[in-house]
Amino acid sequence: MNEPQPTPSPAAETAIHARIRPFRSHRARRWALACVMLAAAWLLISFAVAYRLTQRKRPPFPEPAPAVSWGTLEGLRLTTDDGQQIGGWFAEGRADAPAVLFLHGNKGSRGHCLERAGIVAAEAGCAVMLISMRAHGDSTGDFNDIGYSARHDVVAAVEFLLARRPGRPIVLFGVSLGSAAAAFAAAELGEKVDGYVLESPYQDLKTAVWNRTSTYLPPGLDAIAYVGLRLAGLVLLPNIDAISPLRAVGAIPEDVPVLILAGDADEMATPEEARALFERVRSHARLESFPGATHYNLATVEPDRYKRTIVGFVAQARRDRR
Repeated sequence: MNEPQPTPSPAAETAIHARIRPFRSHRARRWALACVMLAAAWLLISFAVAYRLTQRKRPPFPEPAPAVSWGTLEGLRLTTDDGQQIGGWFAEGRADAPAVLFLHGNKGSRGHCLERAGIVAAEAGCAVMLISMRAHGDSTGDFNDIGYSARHDVVAAVEFLLARRPGRPIVLFGVSLGSAAAAFAAAELGEKVDGYVLESPYQDLKTAVWNRTSTYLPPGLDAIAYVGLRLAGLVLLPNIDAISPLRAVGAIPEDVPVLILAGDADEMATPEEARALFERVRSHARLESFPGATHYNLATVEPDRYKRTIVGFVAQARRDRR
């Protein structure tokens, strides 16, 4: 037969709980400390990543004007109204043709737009200007706020074209970050510009960050990384809510045409974002979607259609300025 177990006395129970309580308390403190350390590491890593993404990729490097078959490029330097030195190239075109200002994508430089410049120069006789925006190429600046401050670079380039080719039309052609910079400059430029080509534009910075975290990270981790980057962005980018091409394109005058080019397989700047920008300026805009194209390869997926589209658009800008 089983012998009944003796019931611990109240004093014994108190002694047992007294021994267990410090152990539980110590374990709770260890868990709390671990959580605090994980949160601190998460914020530190998020800040480090955000800081790196908003700094220039490499130090300034020489960008001598290359020899091209469709014209003669001359090197130039511009000074923006906030004191940055911007490098550029310019090639004169026919007197009756527009000038097209090309604005490259993030972490690129003006050389990345040479092929596009060659198309409009050779096919439409356009004058072309290519600049390396701040924190890129041979231009000054270390901080990259994804096109927002580069609006000053765009304005400086347009002022150069107005002085160099008075009375002739000007078309802005931006790719990715360049399309954002063009949109951000619209409020100041007003009627000085006769057309906008926005290739692979992003809707706003918050959406752009989410697109990249969800593309490169697994579910769950993408949300954690996104929240961390958003918190870091509040410190590094005080104007984060203003970094919205969707909002900025509304400043393009209604008599100035807008061409939006988008890849329907683009995960960095999705077709839905391009559609949102189009709807914002629907009365004077046109949206061209390229099936199978991603962020930077629209020109290679359907080269003939791409060429016809951009040449036809800039040709429409051959009108006398007001």
